[in-house]
Amino acid sequence: MFKTIPAPAPFNHPEADVVLRSSDKEPVDFRVFKLFLSLSSPFFSDIFTLPQPPPSLPGSPYAGETLSLSPRIRDHKIPVIQMSEDSETLQLFLGLCFPISVHPQRTTFTSLPQLQKVAEAALKFEMTSILTYLRSSSGLLSPHFLESQPLRVFAIAYRSGWDLEARQAARYTLRHSNPMSGSFVAELEFISAATFFHLQEYHRLCGEVAKSRVMLQPALAESDDCWTWITCRRCVGNSNGTSLVYSLFNRSSFPDVRKWWVQWIDEVSKEVKAKPWGETVRKWDSMNRAVERAQACSYCGPRARQDLEAYAQMLAVDIEKDVSSVSLTLQCQSDR
Repeated sequence: MFKTIPAPAPFNHPEADVVLRSSDKEPVDFRVFKLFLSLSSPFFSDIFTLPQPPPSLPGSPYAGETLSLSPRIRDHKIPVIQMSEDSETLQLFLGLCFPISVHPQRTTFTSLPQLQKVAEAALKFEMTSILTYLRSSSGLLSPHFLESQPLRVFAIAYRSGWDLEARQAARYTLRHSNPMSGSFVAELEFISAATFFHLQEYHRLCGEVAKSRVMLQPALAESDDCWTWITCRRCVGNSNGTSLVYSLFNRSSFPDVRKWWVQWIDEVSKEVKAKPWGETVRKWDSMNRAVERAQACSYCGPRARQDLEAYAQMLAVDIEKDVSSVSLTLQCQSDR
């Protein structure tokens, strides 16, 4: 018989009544309890209630052997089930089956491929509660994955038929440049060209909406507003400027705002088109350039940063509201 490796605690209990053997080149034996698996999975519950078929039968999950696991109980032999999952996947998903009193170490995922493999196993074994956990902020929707790898999260959620999670991941892609401009990720193979097109179109439409909101700001200015760029009468205004944003509106209908602020509006409108996320307008380098230009004025200089930060925060909220109104055409498979 070939050599196997015992799994670490708590998957090496001497009183276990079944062994799950991994598919690794050097198989790992997980000595576990049928009760825990049955409570977590209707699949295992059904298997364990049926008479064990001869291992030689086609489709039999049993590996054709039994193991003596408890030296305290004579002839205590338990069946071995050959699994198609590797040891890493088995350890992660079994950790979600065991109660915290037995397995106190919280199961965490360090990579999306890890989570994906566990999701496939949980789906195969009908582990509904584990799938719910994997879809939560502790799994696929954890900030670690959503913020850094939203396109990969989107593809995994779409493939799994998780509509809400796919839409949330799509929203997070707006924090990055257009998906087409990024590097290839293997998970893109999970979605169709049509789905990827709709995701790109969603990104483009959100960019247009965000840009329009920013470009509208000069037209919304009122003479009695107390922002520095409106109350100042010392530095250069934009009434004679050539800004595209400014020229879109009737100059006589609103106050002559300062040129440094309109230049900031111009810059921000381009940036939110590429990354239609409210926080984009609070981008530090853009704001620094605007404040630096404002320093040329003795009135604007001391006030520019405080006013611009407050204004950008309100504008960020408006952008998020506008972007929320953009719908994503998405047809995930039936939710599982």
